Amino acid sequence: MSASTNTKLDCNELHKKQQLEDSVREGIEIGKKGFQQAAIALLKIDELALWRDEAKSFDAYRQKFKALLEDMEISPSYLNRLIAAQKCVQMLTPIGVNISQQKESHVRPLTQLKEPRQVQQAYKRAIEMAQMQGEEPKAKHFEAAVAEIKPPKVKLPKSPRIPIGSVVSVRSHFPDEEVAGVQGIVTQHPISDRCIVRFGDEGSKLIPDNMLEIIEETKEMTSVKQEEKEVARSLGLRSRLQILPDVARNQGTPSEEDRLEVEMAIASFLRVLPRLTHQQKGMVYEQLMKVAV
Repeated sequence: MSASTNTKLDCNELHKKQQLEDSVREGIEIGKKGFQQAAIALLKIDELALWRDEAKSFDAYRQKFKALLEDMEISPSYLNRLIAAQKCVQMLTPIGVNISQQKESHVRPLTQLKEPRQVQQAYKRAIEMAQMQGEEPKAKHFEAAVAEIKPPKVKLPKSPRIPIGSVVSVRSHFPDEEVAGVQGIVTQHPISDRCIVRFGDEGSKLIPDNMLEIIEETKEMTSVKQEEKEVARSLGLRSRLQILPDVARNQGTPSEEDRLEVEMAIASFLRVLPRLTHQQKGMVYEQLMKVAV
């Protein structure tokens, strides 16, 4: 039950709450035989939201009985399981089924289901399985029935990242009005679900992947010089990672693609620089001198 905005209890509610709390304490003090009594009383307190005058939620309210459980050397988790099982009892009552006399461990698998209809279907299916095997209903029958009804968790594959160099458009409903609907180029993937997008001379911004729409995809932008790839391999780097921008190709004002390639090369170089040995750094320095000349 969700938290109530009205935290005050009237006289009748206070009296009812006191009766139910007495029943909870009595059930706990009796021991495991009385736990069903305690579970029923706690569920009634939750149903009527009688906890709202002293706690923000039912889960927080239940902590008041923690000390009593510890005094009885009983794990609070056991009472929690009983409460969950009692919820299943309530879900099965409308179809004339009473599982309160069965072992809690047998019906525990039913607590994985949240909808009354699913609990009812699983119970009927478990009984059917037990009868077909000529056995009394056991935990294995309820587990098998729940496995049939409970939808399996499906781990969806991650969507592929927008390739660096792609021309993208920021969706019109993006909160930042300055770039909403504006086109730019993806330059980096600094976070798992964010891209750095450069908007011409207006600078770059960090934009969520789901706020971008691909206009023109560029699969990869690397140097076309084979000699630079050989240098990369000699330094122990990925073969596709260029060390320096191919500035020899630039004549006059560099194109948008050339500027992007330079930015990517510099960013890649700065990322790997701390991992290079002294000898490798010397080789990089020689390459820099060649370009400078």
